[in-house]
Amino acid sequence: MIETRLSSRDWIMDEYSIADISMLGSVRNLVGFYGAGDLVDYGSLKRVPAWLERGLARPAVQRGLEIPKKV
Repeated sequence: MIETRLSSRDWIMDEYSIADISMLGSVRNLVGFYGAGDLVDYGSLKRVPAWLERGLARPAVQRGLEIPKKV
């Protein structure tokens, strides 16, 4: 479980890595696009939402979220 993995670190591995990159979109879409937060009890998690926020705040991720440009 991601929550357990993040109990002693900020990222899935010791530093931001491809593991985080590959999971950010899945978790973001699970909660946002699919609205399945209740299904996975997302509201009870503490570390995963903080991890998602950190990941989505990264400049490269922000640039990627703008492809294609929103009009």
